[in-house]
Amino acid sequence: MAGMLTGPVEEVISQDFVDRIPDLIALLEPVVADIPREGRQWVFYGSLPLGQGREGSDLDAFLLHDGSLSSAPHRRSASWGATPVTIYALSHGDLADDGLRRQFGGYFTLKLFGPFVTDRPERELLLSQHTARFLAPLAELLALGQPDTAWNADQLLAHAHLAFLDLYPDAAGYLARLLRNPPLMTRVWGHQRHTYLEALRADGYIAPAGTHQGWVYTGLTPVDDVDRERARCTARFWAFGAVCHEADPGFPDVYFGKTDAHATPHEQHSALEFLHGIAEGGGAP
Repeated sequence: MAGMLTGPVEEVISQDFVDRIPDLIALLEPVVADIPREGRQWVFYGSLPLGQGREGSDLDAFLLHDGSLSSAPHRRSASWGATPVTIYALSHGDLADDGLRRQFGGYFTLKLFGPFVTDRPERELLLSQHTARFLAPLAELLALGQPDTAWNADQLLAHAHLAFLDLYPDAAGYLARLLRNPPLMTRVWGHQRHTYLEALRADGYIAPAGTHQGWVYTGLTPVDDVDRERARCTARFWAFGAVCHEADPGFPDVYFGKTDAHATPHEQHSALEFLHGIAEGGGAP
C-alpha cells in the first residue's frame, strides 16, 4: 500500500528497566520536591534504558511539568545506587518551544530522537512530535531530488539523521558506536523509523505519495534562511549546555572529547557515509 509505515517494531527498551521505573521515580522524588506537580512526566533515555549500560554509565532523565519555575530549564544531579543520574527539569512549554522554534538549539528535543521511555506512555507520540518539528524542516532541505520526490521510511529517517549531523557533526560518534553492534543498531533504527515517521505523519510534515510508494514532504513550517537558522541553533545549543554545566566555557570541548572517545574519526566518517547511502536509496539495517 502506498505510504504504508513499517510493521511491528522489535522491542528496544529493556523490560527490566521499565519494571524498575516506579521505584526509581520514588527514589528521585526528594531531589525534585520543589518542582510543580501539575502535569509531571518522567522521561528516561540513553544507554541504560536500552539495557546497554556499562561500568561508569550514568542515567539521563527529563522531568517535565505544567508549571513555571523562577529559573530557566536546568540540570540537577542525583544517584540511583552507584549510578549517577542527570535530571533536566523543564516545562512542557519549554520542550514545545525547543521543537517548533528551536529555542534551545535542540538541546532537549534531539535527546528524544533516539529511543526513550516515559512513565506516561500515552504521551510518547507527543514527545516524538516535538523532535519531528525540530528536524523535519531541516531534513527536507537536505533531501535529494525535487520537492515532490517520493521517499521511503528509511530515507526519511536518514534525512533526519543528516540534518542532526549538519548541525552537530560530532554526534556521528554515537551512531558509529551503534554500528559496531549490528543487532542493536537494527532494533534502534527500526524503533526510530517507526516513532519518527508516526510523528511526521501526525503533524502533517509528510503525506502519502499518491500512486507511488512512499511519502512526500509537505513543506510545513519552511526554513527561510537556512544559514542563519543553523547558526542560531548551534549558538543556543552551546550556550545552554555551558549554562547547565556550571557556566563552564570548556563545555563544548568536554562534549567533543566524549564523542571522540566513542569512535575514531574514520568510524564517524563511515557513519556519515552509511546515512548518505540510505538517503540515496541503499538498504537500511
